[in-house]
Amino acid sequence: MARGLGRFWGKVKVRETREGRTPPPVCEAAPADVAQLLRLEDEAGAALSLSRTRLMVMGLGVGLFFAVLSVRATGLALFPADPASVPHSYAEAPVRRGEITDRDGEVLATNLDFHSLWADPAMVWDAQETAEQLATVLTDLDVDRTARMLSSNRRFVWVARQLTPRQRQAIHLLGLPGLDFRIEAGRIYPKKRAAAHVVGYTDTDLNGVSGAELAFESELSSGDGRPVSLSIDLTAQNAIERVLRARMAEFSAEGASAVLMRVGTGEILSLVSLPDFDPNRPSDSAGVDRFNRALTGVYELGSVMKPLTLAAALETGEVRVGDVFDATHPLRVGGFTIHDFHPERRPLTAREAIVHSSNIATARMADTIGSEEMQRFFSDLRLFERAPVELAESAEPLMPARWGRTENMTASFGHGFNISPVTLTAAYAALANGGVYVPPTFRPVAPGETVVGEPVMSASTAAQVLGVMRQVVTEGSGGAANVEGLAVAGKTGTAEQIVDGRYNRRAVYNSFISIFPFDDPQYVLLVTLYLPQPTENTHGYRTAGWNAAPTAGEVIGQLASILGVAPREADPSAQADLVSAMFPPRVRVRQGPEEPLDLVSLSEAEPQP
Repeated sequence: MARGLGRFWGKVKVRETREGRTPPPVCEAAPADVAQLLRLEDEAGAALSLSRTRLMVMGLGVGLFFAVLSVRATGLALFPADPASVPHSYAEAPVRRGEITDRDGEVLATNLDFHSLWADPAMVWDAQETAEQLATVLTDLDVDRTARMLSSNRRFVWVARQLTPRQRQAIHLLGLPGLDFRIEAGRIYPKKRAAAHVVGYTDTDLNGVSGAELAFESELSSGDGRPVSLSIDLTAQNAIERVLRARMAEFSAEGASAVLMRVGTGEILSLVSLPDFDPNRPSDSAGVDRFNRALTGVYELGSVMKPLTLAAALETGEVRVGDVFDATHPLRVGGFTIHDFHPERRPLTAREAIVHSSNIATARMADTIGSEEMQRFFSDLRLFERAPVELAESAEPLMPARWGRTENMTASFGHGFNISPVTLTAAYAALANGGVYVPPTFRPVAPGETVVGEPVMSASTAAQVLGVMRQVVTEGSGGAANVEGLAVAGKTGTAEQIVDGRYNRRAVYNSFISIFPFDDPQYVLLVTLYLPQPTENTHGYRTAGWNAAPTAGEVIGQLASILGVAPREADPSAQADLVSAMFPPRVRVRQGPEEPLDLVSLSEAEPQP
């Protein structure tokens, strides 16, 4: 061992001789080649020793490597890895997403297994050629982008998701190296466009993007397999969509929407927004098609606000339905002239102001109670906030910067502030519910379940306004919405839209708000047509009485059997007369100032009913 170490360190050691042996004689000089021999012997020994040491170190390293592998293998065998710790790209398909159904269990959204194509760039021979060949099957494939991905240093890249069986087979027959398929869950919508804006859609990783898919993300992705039921009645939804598509085409309208709500529970049984889209392929539709007009859109809705103004006035106790307001001449206020579309040119009672849709008389009514009372009442009806529903698409209203006298008078007939159709429908549901506001919802309410509401007006006020709305249908501009035996109460609304800073008579949003049956209010329906055009049948008119009202009447006629609304044998307009007799009019004429006021000037306009 000492000799080996000596060789390793390059030194020569002399051993002592045994006792009793005679040492050789000492020479006075060494042979001439001794130094060279010693040097050669020393280098040979050092090289041999170094080689042995290296082999020993390598052996220890290899042994240690296999020892670590053995420990790791034993650990994996005894303690399997948690699937959640595996990177997403290599993990198994995610937990299956819960289904979405309508109130009767009809499936609106479910899962289906798809084959998705992935690649290992390290195994791809020619990235450019591979991308070009894939494009022969996947016609929408970005060849340059795919080639860059296949040339990367990554070991896993998605090439295409959710392939059809035919696409998968065609790619398989290409025989391209470095490609493989993986089965993963995909989202499908078997009813296609039906209630698309309510149901919404997901991305390729099954994350909710819009509608119920986004609103109920936590429930749908919980993994318990339970479906999420919506309040939507698919049969009613299909019936309303059919009518709106036909009427939208008839009047060459830019769009249409409808909201059907159950009185007392706040359940939204139908929400239609046209044009719509197929959630199976949302990217194929334009952004305007995915825009929810009934919930995200906020608009000046026009004269459908007048019955709510009447309710606010009655609730203060300062106005009765028989009070008279002068509508003989246009009303000038703050540099803004208020006209009537079909002027009566005479004093009108509060009831007549609504039946004949007088902007002038309604504005005077609002001026009587003042802006504070009007704002308080509208605030109680949640008109100054987003509709309190589950869907994230619910939009905030657009309010004037200040709410002075001028703004109060124009707001009375639906101009100067913008709200969503769902917000307005919920306010009318409170009117139909005896004055109790119930928040709208897209979740079904179980039979017998108690829904807590908030009183916002007296039952007497609600009954009087309903009586007036019934007269709008029997005597006023809503006659085309009348359905024999169904006792419809309602109000038309034609709102001119602002174009280049001015109200444009040719750009209107027309609405009809209805409550039925009048004598036993169960449902509220709001129908809106966006930018309808006059036709020969409307005699050149484009106002709501000629298009939105008959559209609503046709919808209600089809919904009666679907919702189980029994026909009434007698015309319940008699109840309107009964309500009128309960509250006799007081003969009191309100003139009000006509001179211009020192208020913020508004654009010259002629709002229509």
